[in-house]
Amino acid sequence: VKVGGAILQDDLDALVSSLGFLQQVGLTPIVIHGAGPQLDAELALQGIRKRTLNGLRITTKKVLKTVRKVCLQENLRLVEALQVQGIRAVSLNTGVLEAKVLDAGKYGFVGKVTKVHTEAVYSAIKAGTIPVISSLGETSDGQIVNINADWAANEVVKTLQPYKIIFLTHTGGLLDGDGQIIDSINLTTDYAQLMAQPWLHSGMKVKIEQIAGLLAVLPSDSSVSITK
Repeated sequence: VKVGGAILQDDLDALVSSLGFLQQVGLTPIVIHGAGPQLDAELALQGIRKRTLNGLRITTKKVLKTVRKVCLQENLRLVEALQVQGIRAVSLNTGVLEAKVLDAGKYGFVGKVTKVHTEAVYSAIKAGTIPVISSLGETSDGQIVNINADWAANEVVKTLQPYKIIFLTHTGGLLDGDGQIIDSINLTTDYAQLMAQPWLHSGMKVKIEQIAGLLAVLPSDSSVSITK
């Protein structure tokens, strides 16, 4: 389950309830989250202007310090909210995503995942606990780096090969040209036609490209859902 930062900010109670339900019916949620809106707000309070390049947040040393603080804060907020409701959960802020610095000159301390370490994830699952992973990476020499949460989710999915991937968003799905949610899409047959639509653009177009890439490397019975 990939949880956007806005969901943690605005829909925490509903998220906790849904994750608890999945666990109760014998499914195994693995959560990875971002914290974009919270980070924007914290940086604004510090008087630091948000800068992005190619959709990635330029992460200076000062920004990285705030990224670490906010990611930890939001991760623990979700874990604590789950535990208050009697749902076992564990915080995995580091030790899962091994990374390399993408391009220090362009992006600063932004990382690209090179390996997903699964030991802590599987240990949590065996103990009946929901692993909650933040999108912080660590290089081989111990440098913490900021990783785009969608990129992080991609690599976790490719490594763990789950049957179901859920992206939680405010829109609750892919909207067509009339602003209506499309119930389901078969990317095997519909992808080319879908990508040619003028109403599919920017972030959602990238999301569909991402999902098509994921399904190409997952078992044929895997599926992806975009929902609230």
